[in-house]
Amino acid sequence: MLRPLGLAFSLSVLVAGCAGMAPPQKPLMSPLSEARTFGYSERTLAADQIEVTYLAPTRDVSLDRQARAAEIANTRVLAEDLAMWRAAQVAITRKAKAFRVLNRRSDANLELRERLEGYPHFPYHLRRHYRDRYYGFYPYDPFYRIDRAARVQIQATVTIALLKRRRRGGIDPRATAAQMSRKYPNALSVPAK
Repeated sequence: MLRPLGLAFSLSVLVAGCAGMAPPQKPLMSPLSEARTFGYSERTLAADQIEVTYLAPTRDVSLDRQARAAEIANTRVLAEDLAMWRAAQVAITRKAKAFRVLNRRSDANLELRERLEGYPHFPYHLRRHYRDRYYGFYPYDPFYRIDRAARVQIQATVTIALLKRRRRGGIDPRATAAQMSRKYPNALSVPAK
């Protein structure tokens, strides 16, 4: 009687563990509707005007201002490049010979967080005894620390006009797509980090 019950328990734990596994990550160049936290989306404004938006993956950045500014600038370049790549793909799909950038902008969402964390490995009754003995009646527990973190997410938006002929000032979509695929060779297949 014990063996079938143990086997059923083992199988239920195995199934629960498999159900809790995270699905594989999507590549950087994924639609926002599929990846949900990052990716591209486009919107048709007119017959020959399209707005392409790319939301970069959320990235942990440094707490130091100078280092953080450099990391945000790198993430901004990534978001703008992938928005241009998607704009080139849309132009190729719609059989345009070239496209022109009408408007370009990028927004950064910076989140600074401070959280008070305790040390759970140090028993509460010893913490209380130590606090009362050495600090007297003191409302602050010296066995806590402040956890600080910073995260950023960049959204780049490019509005383009599709051109039927190559004109002066027009951007070649095939050359742009080739250049971006060389710059980001794993963006179509490797999961985002």
